Amino acid sequence: MGRWLGRIAILVAGLGASLAAAQRADPVPEIAGPLIGPVASEHRATVNGVSIPYRATFREYELKSADGRPQATISATSYVRTDRPARPVFFLFNGGPGASSSPLHFTAFGPRLRPPGRGADDRPFTDNADSLLDVADLVFVDPVGTGFSRVLPGGSGASYWAPRGDAATVLELIRNWLRDNGRAAAPVFIAGESYGGFRLATMMGDASDLNLHGLLLVSPATSMAYLAGAGSSDNAYVFSLPTMAVAAWHHEKVDRRGLTAEQYYAEASDFAERDYLAALHQGSALPDADRRRIAARMAQFIGLSSDAILAANLRIGDDLFVDSLLRDSNRLVGRLDTRIAAPVRPPARADRPAAANDPSLGLGATNVIRSAAITRYMAEELGVNPGRDYVSLTLDVNFNWNWFEATDNRTLLYNPLRNIAASMTARPSLRLMVAGGIFDLAVPPASARYAVRHANIPLDRVRFLALNAGHSPFEEPASRHAFAEEVRAFVRSTSRP
Repeated sequence: MGRWLGRIAILVAGLGASLAAAQRADPVPEIAGPLIGPVASEHRATVNGVSIPYRATFREYELKSADGRPQATISATSYVRTDRPARPVFFLFNGGPGASSSPLHFTAFGPRLRPPGRGADDRPFTDNADSLLDVADLVFVDPVGTGFSRVLPGGSGASYWAPRGDAATVLELIRNWLRDNGRAAAPVFIAGESYGGFRLATMMGDASDLNLHGLLLVSPATSMAYLAGAGSSDNAYVFSLPTMAVAAWHHEKVDRRGLTAEQYYAEASDFAERDYLAALHQGSALPDADRRRIAARMAQFIGLSSDAILAANLRIGDDLFVDSLLRDSNRLVGRLDTRIAAPVRPPARADRPAAANDPSLGLGATNVIRSAAITRYMAEELGVNPGRDYVSLTLDVNFNWNWFEATDNRTLLYNPLRNIAASMTARPSLRLMVAGGIFDLAVPPASARYAVRHANIPLDRVRFLALNAGHSPFEEPASRHAFAEEVRAFVRSTSRP
């Protein structure tokens, strides 16, 4: 599995071809066996310098069809501090679709960290000093087909592998957890990463009963309209240019001029949002002299030649950039983390879209990644023995995803951030944090910032955070610590009466 756990699954933004791939998706197997849990165990961990006692609980919830027939399961692993009652509850999930919560759970905010690097499956988990357990109880959610969640014999995951069906099941799990644990009045925080951001925003259209205090969008997908070929906006090129620039800075393909990555990113952002945007807005009316001037300036920022930029009509797509930046050394740049590069090789599988070859993903030839390390952790530390491996990532779920739900063929064109705007309008105390990594080309921070600023969300209650990181802004210890401190402060300030 290599470095995958910190990589947050395959983002739909990098898998537009998944719409076609769904027609050749492998079926997701049905898995028999009784429902698991609740399985509880007592623990203690040192978090943020404090020894904290906590109860870990795993529970699998059954999902039924409208006529009451069992279809599938969704599961959650929760960590509740036992010496501090009446605390906030933080629900967290990743994206994909087809990703478990393992990145946020075991490399970001859970009380235990999975060891990084090669040979990690043979090493024990360690305490996570940056866990959020000191400020909130934590619930990590694994949607249908991920983690230990499954399709039941005779059932189907189809109704849950669609934007609204998926969001409804996660929201129902949150309600059930709060009810079953006597926490209905607790301040609620919810975090969604990558496609999980789209899920979170979709959920907010039906979450008026929750005592919401804070929402966290991590490298969030905010709209899927481009997958449907909707519109011909140049915004995507503007959003990507600063990340391309800092990638070129990292790989020393440009003159750094003594600037830090953050300073270089800021300069590129200013150029992108001013001169570059204005030039693209003119389309074919842009004078040739201006076109050449913009191309020359772009070349200084992103490390591609002016001729290549002119040939692309000033519009450098992600595929062109990751293929071209290090072509002289026959290396491919990562999308999820542009700091990572690997030798160009034939695709591991010919039936998958190009984004599956992302060297920052480390996927290999399989469509399903199972984690022996997490399976062992769940068994040895939490006492959870389902008789099957923990599924960290499954592209089979991704390829079976129904973007055009039967109830609404406009699902792809729907921007769910309007739900967050409505929730924040109805709750004057509700706050939002939007975080991302400047090296993330799959979801550039500029795209999320633009989406939030154009969704009628009250910006005086929004905190934007751009970290020196990739798509998972918690993978390296330094960025994890910086991110955790920001989120910890966010929870403390937002959950006050």
